[in-house]
Amino acid sequence: MLLSLACKDPETVSVQSREQKLQAKMDEGRELMAGGQPDLAARAFGEAASLNPESTEPLLQLAEAHRRAGNSGASILALKQAMALNPAEAPDIKRKLAERYEQNGLLRQSIGVLLELREADQLGDLDILKLAHLQTLEGQHQAAFQTLERIQRERPDDVDAKVVEAEILLAKGEEVLAARLMDRLLEEQPGLTAARVLRARYFLKEGYAEYAEQDLAIIQGEEGTKPEVVSLRARVLNTLERYKDSETLLADAVTRYPQNADLIARLAETKLLQGDKAEALAKVEQALKVQPECVRAFFVRGRVQEAQGDNKRAKEDYGFALNENPRFAPALSRMWRLQQQAGESDQVMDTLERLVGVGEATLEEKVALADLYAQTRTKPEQGLKLIAEALKQDAGNFQYLDIQRDLKKVLPRKKVSGPVIMRGKRR
Repeated sequence: MLLSLACKDPETVSVQSREQKLQAKMDEGRELMAGGQPDLAARAFGEAASLNPESTEPLLQLAEAHRRAGNSGASILALKQAMALNPAEAPDIKRKLAERYEQNGLLRQSIGVLLELREADQLGDLDILKLAHLQTLEGQHQAAFQTLERIQRERPDDVDAKVVEAEILLAKGEEVLAARLMDRLLEEQPGLTAARVLRARYFLKEGYAEYAEQDLAIIQGEEGTKPEVVSLRARVLNTLERYKDSETLLADAVTRYPQNADLIARLAETKLLQGDKAEALAKVEQALKVQPECVRAFFVRGRVQEAQGDNKRAKEDYGFALNENPRFAPALSRMWRLQQQAGESDQVMDTLERLVGVGEATLEEKVALADLYAQTRTKPEQGLKLIAEALKQDAGNFQYLDIQRDLKKVLPRKKVSGPVIMRGKRR
């Protein structure tokens, strides 16, 4: 072997030696990954990437190792480096990048990457469904319908597209249509996870947390550990006041996704619900360190301030959350109550209207807005629609009936039709 190397020029020897080292590091990294040691694997793949800076393969393996190790930020960086290195592989890498953003709760960034793929006409059907789903979560309902249009046009009965359609309808407030569609889908395919998650969200919003839990309990395996499912399950458990179960669930999820600031903030909220304000604030700071603009972290910090009696700082934090996401219903729901306490009736009406507009207002909040319309003698038609929903739930409620009566008094009088007699002449 030495004789063979001696016969070659130094440059050839150097190249062969580097290739051998590269292969050794790649093999080492794969073995470590298979052995469940992603941290050490990431180090091996990082060294392989430095040995061959023109190849995307070590970077892609490095990104996956970082992902499994829970270091999503480093995973995203490695994917971006690979994408810049070889534009021909950009579509596949962008899909992975969009997935990482979503896992971190960075929905807008994920949408942005998928839109880039759409502009380049590189979206597959799964990408289309994902984009429409994320757009719905961000309140972009019309854009979501437009995204979904291609699949609906080519395959009107596509089950996955029907689930997203139901999700958009639910987000828009067309709950009856959405509920019928969800029920039909689950009758035909009981194991349809996306429909289960969607119906659980619907049940929770309508105040039937126990039914939501039943739907979510059917989701097992890897699907059940995804951040979206875990977050919803934690909300259900908190609603049922099973805070310890929620804490255990979220703590495990944060271990799995340590860069997901939304999950950390939900854990902070669960701590607060148990009365542990100090630990809640510590988790909030952890979430903000991971993602400085984390909407839910601002909201939970506001809840802590409110619990401590500092309504001024609470309103500031809710304001920070709403600056980042004007459609964030939990902050809107707390904000209008603080505005009401401060006697800010105009602001209360504006906040409640925004809450109704995003389709997240509770029955109590719809009644409160209808009552404001009655008090201010404005928008009687909108107020009557809202109070009609309440009367469906409780037709004999005296408060609701009083509000309905006051709103009807404000309705503009109908113009008299037919001929009018003036000064004894018919006109």
